[in-house]
Amino acid sequence: MPVEDPPIRAGSQFESIVADVFRKAGWRVHRHPAAGDMRADLVVHGGGRMYVVEVKGSSEGRRDRLIPLLSQGILQARAYAQHLPQPAVPMAVVAANHIPASVADKIKQFAQLYAPEVGVGIIDADGLRVFAGPGLEGLDSKPSRHVAHEASPKNLPDLFSDLNQWMLKILLGQRLPEEFISVPREPIRNASQLAKAANVSVMSASRLVNQLEKEGFLDNRGDRLEVVRADELLERWKSANRPSARDIPARWILGGEGQFYEALAGYFAQDGYNGSKSSIRSGRIGKVLARCCIGLFRAAHSLGFGFVLNAPPYIYLEWLDPDVLQRLGLSLQDADRRADVYIRVPSNKESVFRAAVVHDAFLVSDAIQIWLDVSAHPARGREQADEIRRRVLKPLFEKRR
Repeated sequence: MPVEDPPIRAGSQFESIVADVFRKAGWRVHRHPAAGDMRADLVVHGGGRMYVVEVKGSSEGRRDRLIPLLSQGILQARAYAQHLPQPAVPMAVVAANHIPASVADKIKQFAQLYAPEVGVGIIDADGLRVFAGPGLEGLDSKPSRHVAHEASPKNLPDLFSDLNQWMLKILLGQRLPEEFISVPREPIRNASQLAKAANVSVMSASRLVNQLEKEGFLDNRGDRLEVVRADELLERWKSANRPSARDIPARWILGGEGQFYEALAGYFAQDGYNGSKSSIRSGRIGKVLARCCIGLFRAAHSLGFGFVLNAPPYIYLEWLDPDVLQRLGLSLQDADRRADVYIRVPSNKESVFRAAVVHDAFLVSDAIQIWLDVSAHPARGREQADEIRRRVLKPLFEKRR
């Protein structure tokens, strides 16, 4: 597994970088303009052209992370552009701390093959600026050679990166019943065994174990790795989880919620989307099809500790794909006016999908993920979180030596 990049800059900072690029080139820039109930990140005007710009950031400058974000940005920019009275070109910009030139080329090739009519931007914190689209030719710039050396080696890695969250679920999930979280059930005595259980590199597991030890969250004096001060760790995890969610409204194409769940079960049963626990935990499912699972309040009801009634369904989808949405009977068209369901494309997709539980022929978020997600939800989320903590997660909050 690759080494995780340092924590990504805030999304608003990357938006500011993109806005500055256009302003310096003489374009007029509007941030977060509204069109009906929708908002775009940017709308830019220059040279007789107008672009609707969506900016997406990733913690890693990898092709498999950035292309799904590019697809999401294209879909959202298209939806916003359709609400404007004047013609506008959709544009998606993807950003990360560092993006190799080879990855930038693959992203441009992907966009030219599947969405040649849209604008594309690729930027990173090192100064890389790559754009493709009419009127965008003069915006490119190469990264500064010295910038990559400015990061301090003393900086700790992100405790709650995607794979770290998955490994934390394995360590904490030993104390929870199998019906609430899907993790390997075996004693974890060292980083090598954690790496094997999580199907990650030994280096990734070692970094997490070392960081937990340094911050006083791990006791390895016995015959296994034991998380201590779990209440404090979970509270920090909850705070780190808050800014990452962005909900995309969708509507039923035909029928209602019942037909949606039938379509979801059929999608889960398709060839290539094997529902065995071993394939889910290893991340081997979804090689062709996007992984998906039910989240938040409906997931809580499915696992037997629901508290909030009449909340809209939420579905985690690995990436936005028009073909997948059609198979699930969903449409983004006019959904901002009346949403039947909300879609989340998770930044921590391995943690979300590998720990998910098989229930009624499809996947449901694990109890820890549900608790993290509902804690900051405005629709009685705190009450639901308290119910989960009391009925399911109580063993994690008990004091341990």
